[in-house]
Amino acid sequence: MRVLIIDDDEDLRNLLQRHLVQEWPDAEVEQYDPLTRDMPDAAFPLGSYNVVILDYMLGRGDGLEWLHEFKQRADCPPVIFLTGAGNEVTAVRAMKYGANDYLRKQELTRKRLLNSVRDVAGQSIDATEQPEAAERQAGHTLGARLQVPGIRILRLIGEGGMSRVYLASRESSDEPLVVKALRLDVTRETNALGRFLEEYKLIERINSRHVAHIYSHGVSADHAYLVMEFFDGGDLMKRLGGRALPPDQALKIFRQLMYALGDIHEHGVLHRDLKPQNLMFRADGSLAVVDFGIAKHVDSVDRTSHGEVLGTPRYMSPEQVRGTPVDLRTDIYSAGVLLYQMLTGTHLFDGETAVEVALHHLNTMPPPLPERLGIYQRLLDRLLQKDRDARFRNADEVIGFLERRYFQDAPESAAPPAAK
Repeated sequence: MRVLIIDDDEDLRNLLQRHLVQEWPDAEVEQYDPLTRDMPDAAFPLGSYNVVILDYMLGRGDGLEWLHEFKQRADCPPVIFLTGAGNEVTAVRAMKYGANDYLRKQELTRKRLLNSVRDVAGQSIDATEQPEAAERQAGHTLGARLQVPGIRILRLIGEGGMSRVYLASRESSDEPLVVKALRLDVTRETNALGRFLEEYKLIERINSRHVAHIYSHGVSADHAYLVMEFFDGGDLMKRLGGRALPPDQALKIFRQLMYALGDIHEHGVLHRDLKPQNLMFRADGSLAVVDFGIAKHVDSVDRTSHGEVLGTPRYMSPEQVRGTPVDLRTDIYSAGVLLYQMLTGTHLFDGETAVEVALHHLNTMPPPLPERLGIYQRLLDRLLQKDRDARFRNADEVIGFLERRYFQDAPESAAPPAAK
């Protein structure tokens, strides 16, 4: 295998080369420094490489222009385009110009690099990696088959238990979008398909800047899909990175979550699955709640089958664990679990199994906050009451408490006082 790396950062070129050669000792990796060399002309043997890794900023040139020129050549090999975090418009343009994949440099890992090279170059893989690679390939194949009116699907960017997620854009613009497609095996399950379609119907009612915008939905290649906004800032899990947030930042995010719940609950909708992966951020830092796959309208929660347990164990309310009817206070409890994680950098409860974690929500008192965070203890106590009658009744009550105790009636964009 021959790989050409074009980037003006020598350290990054060396790192990429080391990863590639460690994985494929026989690989020939050539570095190309755009600070000292012009764009390859027609005489350059571009077709002799299996893969080109091309950066979006080349010091003296624009990576998109180089990509566009490369793709005019009949001998152009697959190109992996490197972008910066928050540059999805650039990524969209690169994919439209013909890039075979894109990778954010700030999130680039050895595994992501090697997976991308395998995907675009069709390299052989170890037996232990075959299931994962086959799963990715199935996702890429589906993306090529999906037909969404007015939308161009560009690249698989995520996979979950129920759906695959694709970077996309409108045919008429480079605005990044997301297409979320339900897996075929899940589509065949009536309940799962119903929940997926319910997600669109529920969010359609809610006009809130704190709820993800969904633009359309439909069925293509036997897969149900949603078209929704793309979030440049990633999710709360990414922002946490296994660490605590500064208390003022945690409170600011938590207050945005309360505004989101206020808007959601006002329309009679319970989310029932709040977790870091479902809290997304735009480029301006504003929060939006996503993934209403197991949400319910308040009027229908009493019809949930007795004993049905839905949600993520780490963030479940006691009533969810019991499988009893839920109300607005269920989301309030889950939000409290999230706040604890943001403030401390640790989970409220841990266990060897999901069942063990879930049972803690029923039987174990939440650990107290560290002394330095004591100013937030009363708030956490009311959010995490096992008896829901002792919790805040709704998001408005929580917001009122936050304003009186931490924000002193400051505007929503203001930060609370820092913990001493």
